[in-house]
Amino acid sequence: MRLLFVALVVVTLLTALDATIVATALPSIVADLGGERQMAWIFAAYTLAMTVAMPVFGRLGDLRGRRQLFLLSIAAFVGASLLCGFATDLGQLIGLRFAQGLGGGGIAVLSQAVVADALPARERGRFLAPITAVFAIAGVVSPLLGGTLTDTVGWRWIFWVNAPLGGLALVLAWLSVPRVALAVREPFDLFGAALLTLWTTGATLVAAGGRWAIAAGTLIAFALFVAWCRRRPHPIVPLWMFRNRTVAISGALAFVVGAAVFGMVGYVPGLMQAVLGLPATVAGSVILPMVAGIMVASFWTGHRVARTGRYRSYPIVGSLAGAAALIGLGSIGTGTPVWVVAAWIGVLGLGVGCFNQVMTVAVQDAMPAAVVGTATAAVTLSRELGVTLGSAALGGLLTARLLGGPGAHFAGIGPDRLRHLPETARHLYAEAYLDALRPLLLGLAALFLFALTVSLLLPDHRLSETREPLEVHP
Repeated sequence: MRLLFVALVVVTLLTALDATIVATALPSIVADLGGERQMAWIFAAYTLAMTVAMPVFGRLGDLRGRRQLFLLSIAAFVGASLLCGFATDLGQLIGLRFAQGLGGGGIAVLSQAVVADALPARERGRFLAPITAVFAIAGVVSPLLGGTLTDTVGWRWIFWVNAPLGGLALVLAWLSVPRVALAVREPFDLFGAALLTLWTTGATLVAAGGRWAIAAGTLIAFALFVAWCRRRPHPIVPLWMFRNRTVAISGALAFVVGAAVFGMVGYVPGLMQAVLGLPATVAGSVILPMVAGIMVASFWTGHRVARTGRYRSYPIVGSLAGAAALIGLGSIGTGTPVWVVAAWIGVLGLGVGCFNQVMTVAVQDAMPAAVVGTATAAVTLSRELGVTLGSAALGGLLTARLLGGPGAHFAGIGPDRLRHLPETARHLYAEAYLDALRPLLLGLAALFLFALTVSLLLPDHRLSETREPLEVHP
């Protein structure tokens, strides 16, 4: 189990880092490869591919075996990373980032599903807690690591560094991932996968500012997808799963956490700069208490679930903590001490840590082994869609409120220039920013109160202490 644990930690770290590590390297990449107008797709290609790949790999893992697909996902991720470092133009880099994201999507889902093959549900939370912590840490470390590599050995090494670590993870996974022969022998739903790709891609493009025609096409594709899955005997996403209360509620909670927290995190440094006048480095570090909160709560809930087998109370506590933290953030003013803001961010992290692996384990326990990968992918996809749609919606609403109010007078003024304005002007902008953001934070708090209501509907039972019997290859 130690080898499996190390393998999962390494691959989780690599895929999480690569989501944002290119941020600080973008100027150097564009200077070498050109293509300024397409540089946003360096991010979008990776996240879009991950979003599309997760449900596909989850279902394929149930039908064809998770071990082989997990190893293939790691190999594809490492291979695409190496090729990214050799890209000669931006188009090549974007295409390779898409391939990298496909491997990353497979890793994101299957790394959780293979744990279900190795451990009983009651032990999985404790096993997954450090992996969740690694994911949180990567979000803070990746910009710093990307900048360090770019400034010292060049931007191409932000991709090449994946080769030795990914190779190690591949060897460890080959040695430790259980060899399981699944009893399911159903055809893979190619047309359902195509419809799924269409509507998830459309949702991502709409969140990025797509036009009404894309939104309409996305709704049509989603309706066709649901109709197709209802008619097919073996669809890519068996809709009967969502008749299970645990799966339906966990999917809703994952979406809420993604939209209300991870969609909002990117705007916290801007809040600190605009309202409290902090420099960018200090403003960015205010996310650290959130990482600490996620780590503490993840470890605590993992150990408590392993000891008692009960999980229902943790989403309830997490919802209350999330709502309280967002209400607290919505009450800050220009004179609020930085430590108060950091404390509320830490409370928000504690709330998030009560959700993550707990809901994944609950869903895996509620479903038969034949659809564990599919169910895991459904919850993960819900969270990623929440992140994508939440960040886009919050950004659009914040911009609209700023430009529709007193903040319009400061349009185009960055944080650096803002600090050189007269004190009266800085105060006016801070108040305008708070007036624009405060209702949005309170709206996100309302989302957590909705999550609280939904969490109360979770069934109150113990997680299983044994794995479902599975045939193992000799």
